Amino acid sequence: MRWQRVVLVLAACALCASCTSASADRSGGSGPPTVLVLANNDESLDGAPAVTRFVERVRELSDGRVRVDVQSSWGGGYDEVGVVRAVGAGQADLGWAGTRVMDLVGVDAFRPLHAPFLVGSYAAQSAVVGDPLAGELLAELAPLGVTGLALAADQLRMPAAAARPLLTPADFAGLVFRTAASGAQESGLRALGAVPKAGRGSPGRLDGVDAVETMWWTYAINGQYGPMPYVTSNAALWPRSLAIFANTERLGGLTEQQRGWLVQAGQDASSWSTAHAQDRDAEQVKRVCRFGARVATATPDQLAALRSAAQPVYAALRADARTAAVLRRVEGLVAGAVPGPPVSLPAGCAYRPGEEQNRTPDLPALAGPGDPGTLPQGVYRLTLTRQHLLDQGVSEPEADLNAGVFTYTLRAGTWQYRQQPAVPGRATSTTTTCEGWYAVGDNTASFTTTTTYDNGTCAPLTWSARWTANGSMLTWDEVSVPDFGPIWSAGPWQRIDA
Repeated sequence: MRWQRVVLVLAACALCASCTSASADRSGGSGPPTVLVLANNDESLDGAPAVTRFVERVRELSDGRVRVDVQSSWGGGYDEVGVVRAVGAGQADLGWAGTRVMDLVGVDAFRPLHAPFLVGSYAAQSAVVGDPLAGELLAELAPLGVTGLALAADQLRMPAAAARPLLTPADFAGLVFRTAASGAQESGLRALGAVPKAGRGSPGRLDGVDAVETMWWTYAINGQYGPMPYVTSNAALWPRSLAIFANTERLGGLTEQQRGWLVQAGQDASSWSTAHAQDRDAEQVKRVCRFGARVATATPDQLAALRSAAQPVYAALRADARTAAVLRRVEGLVAGAVPGPPVSLPAGCAYRPGEEQNRTPDLPALAGPGDPGTLPQGVYRLTLTRQHLLDQGVSEPEADLNAGVFTYTLRAGTWQYRQQPAVPGRATSTTTTCEGWYAVGDNTASFTTTTTYDNGTCAPLTWSARWTANGSMLTWDEVSVPDFGPIWSAGPWQRIDA
């Protein structure tokens, strides 16, 4: 659901590591804690459990004498390359980024990890992350002015599409494919015949694309199952492995004991990640299936054809002596890994061939304010509690973002809401606004959202719902976008301007 995604741009002084370094006791003993700024690309660490583990272990190992100050939406957010460069320049003490972006900052050693369909199981990813190769890859970051502290495992990335499941190379051909910025991943998609579209922006923004490479957490938390309902779960394109790193000069300025805590925390986070990368899959699969996702399974022959189509990527990696050496080691580790069982699907979630032909088309967008009909116009109030959202199966991060007091205005074919968040610490602004147009036919209203944000949406682009008026109360049901239903039809709207 997570419709609230306005990003708070950090103040300039907060971006300077020198502003946050407390006067540490160089002996590592008593005194004020040493504060290290960690640049976080995302809005929170909810989607990076290994980094959360690292932060917790630093606190535990140091008994609070070293504190990691996580600064989220760094530089406006959704810019992993910017995080790497900021840490290298000393603007932050610590940071993390997906290994997928390292070739964009001149480090090609990680490219084999993102060769299509190579590291295609959690067992394979664990074998790579737990091997001495991980330390050798992290050492390649040194020219950037950063020191690698951990290579960590995360969820596997898979293809999801709007019109049909992607099972063969022909299914990929010509599709505009949303991907995170990554030279390796863009090359992989081109080899499969797709047209990669990479860049900054929320993973929830999928306008103008036909497909997306995603993982279960991103697919669920950003509502990607709405515009991209067909996901091929066993065709893992590549892992979302990540690197945690420190500014080399800042690290060298710490005491030996403090450095030891950071190194140990990195090792602990890496080891922990290999055992827990898959922890949230089952819960998230259950959620997206509830809201209409259709999970397809490629046959062995289809998987073989996909791997064959990706061979130009492997040829390019073997043409370079350094990436060829890494590729050979990764292939050896993958060959020795025994994949675990696939995630189980709820009844009715598995894709059935041909069902996409019967899918209900999206509601067309309104071109302007429509006929308000007999829907009572005015200003309405709705309190949406966190517990209500949790009871509806919404995840805790989404519930924190969407709980609050909503003031809705319906007037002359235009609508607007203003949200006072119930959990200010998780909201990205004190209030959130959203607006658009509506049109009414009998007891059903159709809505179009006109508000746009650089990093996401505040409501679906279009939806419809049935309304019932009873005195000063207005209730809604049959919301056409299932995951928006818990917000729009949470309870009676109380008219407050009568």
